[in-house]
Amino acid sequence: MPFQERRLSTLPTRTPDVEIIFHGQLLMQSDGTGCEIAVNPLALNHVLSIEARTRVPGQPDVIHMRHWGPLHFRQPEGMTIQINPQSDTRAAWKCVGETSPNHQTGVGAPPDDFRWILNLEGALFHNTNVVCPLFNNRQHVIRLLDGEYFFRTGLRAPAGLRFVRKLAGQNPADFRRIGAIARVSAFLNPTQTLVLTWHDGTQEQVLPLDKPPQNGVHEVYVENTPLFIDPAVAIGHDELAEYYKVLDVPPAQRFTFTTIRETIGAFDRGTPTIPCQVIRLDEPPND
Repeated sequence: MPFQERRLSTLPTRTPDVEIIFHGQLLMQSDGTGCEIAVNPLALNHVLSIEARTRVPGQPDVIHMRHWGPLHFRQPEGMTIQINPQSDTRAAWKCVGETSPNHQTGVGAPPDDFRWILNLEGALFHNTNVVCPLFNNRQHVIRLLDGEYFFRTGLRAPAGLRFVRKLAGQNPADFRRIGAIARVSAFLNPTQTLVLTWHDGTQEQVLPLDKPPQNGVHEVYVENTPLFIDPAVAIGHDELAEYYKVLDVPPAQRFTFTTIRETIGAFDRGTPTIPCQVIRLDEPPND
């Protein structure tokens, strides 16, 4: 089953206890109650980094862990992010606005609508199930478990970038303001703990984080992006070509998705100005 859908207007209004930020060559799929995030190990110019910190207003950030490199040292999955004890409601919510996004114009839905994150299984691309073998062995997979997770778009590509989708036999299509960074929020009750489990290449690591202080938040950053990109090289780049290395899609059915710079301005390295998008596999006929 795909992500469950929930209106943005129904989300809790208080500050989340947990914020997880996903950026780069990452594929997301859900069974409705949790989420698996596959890290593309064949995007060789991308480097995985994971960091967990606690942020409290007026105080220095407390950094709890940093991990660089592959996750495949651990079994059965590379890493788990888990809420313990499990929440009464376990769900992976695709948070959406009242109106649908128009990816070709970049308008039509709130900027944090999760549907701005491209869905390769949706009508704008393959319109059928797409198999990613990485999810079968889970060696390069992060799993979100036992909680109620709210998925939103964290940041979109800037207005100065246009993306052109092409496939033989189809008319080209322009895309603007697409989702680049995914944001996942969770809320803990006083007895719950956020637990990160991974293997650092030497031994198993377990990091429990109790409910943060008032107005505090646990932040987990998952980046699978290049360490450095010359902005001039990024133009004309096709990020989908990297994803197709780990997807069972015949070459004749693979879209190209190239980047065109329409306006002149500064490029901010490490931001959506550099095209590097998270992708959903969210089952047809979903958007």
